[in-house]
Amino acid sequence: MDTYKASIMHSGLLCIEALQTIDEVDSGNIAEPNIGHVIDELCTNLEKDTVAQSLIKLPLDSFLGTLKNKKTSTKDLKGLVELISFSLSASAYRSKNEELIANAIKSNAGPGDLRRLARSYITTLTATGFSTKYIAEETRNFFYFGKNRISNNNAIDDFLSIFPSKKIEYSATFRIDKVFEHASDSFKPLGIEISRSAPEEIEKGPHTSFSSKGEQVLYATIHKINARDVYSARSNAEELLKFCGTLVNLFHHKGNACWQPECVVHNKETGVQRLIKNHLNPMHKCADLIETAAKKKLQLFMSDFSLDKGSFSKFVRSAQLHSMALTSNSNENQILNLWISLESLIPSETKSDKIAGIEHIANSAIPFLNEQYISKLLNNLVKDLLRWNKNATIASLRPIPGKKFVDKLAKLISLQKYATERGVLESKFRDFHLLRDRFDYFKDLLSSPKNVVTALDAHRQRLEWQIRRIYRARNIIVHSGKVPPYTQPLIEHTHDYLDTILSRLVELASKPRSIHSVAQGFKFVEIRYNTYHKKLSAKGLAFDENNIHDLLFYH
Repeated sequence: MDTYKASIMHSGLLCIEALQTIDEVDSGNIAEPNIGHVIDELCTNLEKDTVAQSLIKLPLDSFLGTLKNKKTSTKDLKGLVELISFSLSASAYRSKNEELIANAIKSNAGPGDLRRLARSYITTLTATGFSTKYIAEETRNFFYFGKNRISNNNAIDDFLSIFPSKKIEYSATFRIDKVFEHASDSFKPLGIEISRSAPEEIEKGPHTSFSSKGEQVLYATIHKINARDVYSARSNAEELLKFCGTLVNLFHHKGNACWQPECVVHNKETGVQRLIKNHLNPMHKCADLIETAAKKKLQLFMSDFSLDKGSFSKFVRSAQLHSMALTSNSNENQILNLWISLESLIPSETKSDKIAGIEHIANSAIPFLNEQYISKLLNNLVKDLLRWNKNATIASLRPIPGKKFVDKLAKLISLQKYATERGVLESKFRDFHLLRDRFDYFKDLLSSPKNVVTALDAHRQRLEWQIRRIYRARNIIVHSGKVPPYTQPLIEHTHDYLDTILSRLVELASKPRSIHSVAQGFKFVEIRYNTYHKKLSAKGLAFDENNIHDLLFYH
């Protein structure tokens, strides 16, 4: 879930995005109101970002007012953001982030502080070129499989040293289709060597099977790849190979410029070689139904789904674009197809002339994404509790009335009458601090309907920022040909948003039908969500045994 992912941006990156957005507005690629939305997100982050606050020499109140003032000219905004950005360079931000994390851990800071610093650190690492797979792999090795036992909190210094501050030189060798052979000389200036045999270093290395003479393939070695880790090196090399494949197909339409998913990446400094498989397609980073459930869903869809002719065509076209994104290996194709799929699904007949198109898209999509947000969080918590300790979880929930585990858990967390059972479950967490921290978060969240409304409104704000970022990324790709470095996580978010909306429309247009058109579906969900939000916002409302299910699982 996006709630548990590290942020795409921290304050320093938001400064860069704000400056890029101003340039895009000046170029006429996007409308001026986009500047205000990026600045709003920047201000919100600066107020919470202890790393940025430690680096900026000026007190926040000396410039936040100017940033928030809607009358501040674009020229003045740009100058001020450039000034802030100067203090938040990638190297300075990372260094200060590491310093604050180490100090917080050594001084036994609270989990809230550690969580915020850890999230910004992951954002910092990925923004500077580390792959998430490498971060996950090295973290697991350090904490669970490393040779050295962690004896005290000073080990944080050893952990932070895992991630080198300088890039490493790699080479990567792929097995490619013969269609590349006629262009081998053309690609030499790009540092790509194409030959009929594998490089000698692979022939003598541990992956001799990779260079099997029996396979009728060519070998492409991309030299002088400067990257943070072996997985990033593979990604960087493959991006160059994709560029070459595009050029080949431009002049050779009938050939298929493809390559096999495995490649050998060679660290030129250490001499270590690794066989790296294809990275996980961001379109596949989603929750999928098991085969039997998927079969049942498909049968119900084919027998029950019904929309009027115009809406059915709109729905099918959106689904086709979704399918095209699934089959593509190109990040730019994926994000463009997903965005067109989402945009084409949004009913234009409900758009007011007084609001921009992107605002209409965000306002239409957010009710779908927010109406089940709390129930999704609780379902996620139930799964994690069962995965942690199935027997202890079931024993704690058994005496609590409710049809499903998630109903029982909501009552256990929020109602005072179950304080004893709640305490018994918490005592079983022992030193599982991550789970205890998340459980504490839910205790605060479900302590009152007011807190739930606050969480929904905060999530709505984050969704609006993210949808607008997806829109800006789409414009950058279309108008400048550049692909933003944060495109992959945007693909994951867009895919999740689209799946949520499509699934809800299918549900509403199936027996017992509630709608007959896509436009009706959007209006239905909008009214339902507004009613749900208003119900939770009632003055003096408190959770009790009788109302908690309807208030939390309103659907």
